Amino acid sequence: MTIHFNTFAGLHKSLWALEEEAVWLKRRLRTMGPIEVFSRLSDLGRHCTLWVYPTAVKPRVLVLAAGTNASLRAPGLEYFNGLCPTLRHHLLVNADQWLHHWASFFGLRETFLGDTICWRRDYSSDITSPLRYSGLIKRHAVETVGDVRYVWELNRLQHLVLLALAATWTGRAAYTDEIERQLISWRTQNPFMKGINWKSPLEASIRLISWSFISFLLQGSNRFTNFCFKELRETIYQHQYFIRNFYSKNSSANNHLIGEMAGLYVGAVFWPWYRESASWQSFARQKLIQEIVRQVEDDGVSKERAIEYHLFILELFLLAGALGHAVGDRFPQHYWDRLARMRTFLAAISDRVGNLPMFGDGDSGQVVRLPESTAERGRVLARLDPSLKTRVNDLRLIFLLWGQTPRQLPIVPVQIAKQSLQAFPQGGYYVLSANRGSEDEMVVVFDTGPLGLPPLYAHGHSDALSFCLSYGGREFFVDPGTYCYHTEAPWRLYFRGTAAHNTVRVDEQDQSVSGGPFLWRHVASCRAEKSEDNDEFVEVRGSHDGYQRLQDPVTHTRNLRLVKRSRALLITDHLECRACHDIELVFHFGEQCQIRPSGSHSFEVVNGNKRLAIQLDSRLEPKLYRGSETPIFGWVSRRFRDKEPSFTLVSRAKLTGSRQFQTEITAL
Repeated sequence: MTIHFNTFAGLHKSLWALEEEAVWLKRRLRTMGPIEVFSRLSDLGRHCTLWVYPTAVKPRVLVLAAGTNASLRAPGLEYFNGLCPTLRHHLLVNADQWLHHWASFFGLRETFLGDTICWRRDYSSDITSPLRYSGLIKRHAVETVGDVRYVWELNRLQHLVLLALAATWTGRAAYTDEIERQLISWRTQNPFMKGINWKSPLEASIRLISWSFISFLLQGSNRFTNFCFKELRETIYQHQYFIRNFYSKNSSANNHLIGEMAGLYVGAVFWPWYRESASWQSFARQKLIQEIVRQVEDDGVSKERAIEYHLFILELFLLAGALGHAVGDRFPQHYWDRLARMRTFLAAISDRVGNLPMFGDGDSGQVVRLPESTAERGRVLARLDPSLKTRVNDLRLIFLLWGQTPRQLPIVPVQIAKQSLQAFPQGGYYVLSANRGSEDEMVVVFDTGPLGLPPLYAHGHSDALSFCLSYGGREFFVDPGTYCYHTEAPWRLYFRGTAAHNTVRVDEQDQSVSGGPFLWRHVASCRAEKSEDNDEFVEVRGSHDGYQRLQDPVTHTRNLRLVKRSRALLITDHLECRACHDIELVFHFGEQCQIRPSGSHSFEVVNGNKRLAIQLDSRLEPKLYRGSETPIFGWVSRRFRDKEPSFTLVSRAKLTGSRQFQTEITAL
């Protein structure tokens, strides 16, 4: 008998994968207490029952005719009269592409999905996941599932909202016909609890929200309501049953739980057809009220320390609160007060044109899928004006507020602060600024906070004492973003690691130790030690203990001082140790920046009509990277699964004993 080498190679790869999975499982179990273990065993029992008896879940309908909550008013064309004509045209073009099954999202550009869309296919790799019980599918198994985010993004069905908009604006029945065809196709290809699209309660929730937006837009004709009652009544029930029974709990209760409860709440309000509808609505509402306190700091910072997810949950909280207000199920005032603090934080970390740092993970997820950038989303949400008497002319807010004016809601106004130092001590972020709001504005956002939401810290990055700097509304020093989750492990490790942030790395090790793509084992503790704001300068100092775990411990303390008149940022990095270590001082620049040496340890950076000078410590050896893969340096990812080359400046030195390095960044 002949055994080929490839057989041994395949066996070795399989054994290595099993070993890796066993190691991850061991680490994951360490984050769970007895209550969580019992809860997961209960979920397993429910899965076993559904696997054997999937038809046991049948809707118990209370109503005998179609209808939605009568308190919701169907939007007429007057809702959209103030929209930007360019945006309206863009959305109609986009709707026509989806009408003919051409898709563009993440790394896909104008990709034909086929005459019949395959809802379990990752169109980026052409891998179609199996139609088996969802609990038996490993969502991270790239070889059988592909990149699950591509599959789930398509199956959020948010593109159908564009078709509903096009139907509302043009009156063409072709759009509504296509919505119904795709929904029947989705229902047929995704039987209850079979396939990858029944793996995540969050994805089910976003589908419910998408369907509610379609119903909101098309409510005037009653066509879609009747269609839902006739064709989707069982599917809508199954989605809510799935969410209620398998929602994220214990250590997994992060932004997913907020999304799940928002979807359950919206579904129960829009389709109150079932015996459980009232209890589902009450349960979801109570959970949302609890989670805005549990997952958002008192100062308004999301505990996941991920700016894109901060936007995501802000939209979800706003969506649910506004819907409750519209139907007379009002959320308490402290809920709206914390929403205001979340918006205040967004306003503080934004520069004059709305640019936001990309701290932490981001997968380009939106509650309303529109072509706006992260900066535009943040600006709209932060500056939502409750004094407006008329309807808002921003499309995102028309959906999130369910057509209500901000004045009709208990929205708390946000004051755009002008002070040079804005502190968010619980969240750990400090904003240092000069000439705020002017053409020469300089904004520095300094991260001295925790890694993320314990115990997994899933969406946090190893970025202690990093910073971002914007000058004149142009991004100079940036956080490079996220790029990917489940695929291309080296890139996932890089973008969430210390080397991908504007801070100091020691011995080529991350400040915190990864235990998996969404798990950190050893977590650096970071804190602010001092802050000062006077007539001459604004200053913040912080430190972290991430490198105390090394055989020879290293302590990193960083001081940022922004001189107001000259707009000069002085960075002092103090490192304490005894033995010899390799250190790297890393700076990442926006993709619009051009950088050139102006001396042995000095550089000039240009972005549009703005320029900065950088003076490094003479004991450092600087090296520029752009689009490098060995080592990985010089990349920025603005959107999930999309990256482009940019400049990274890495300055290296050998360190023995205590030493201080100074960097000066000056506006030219």
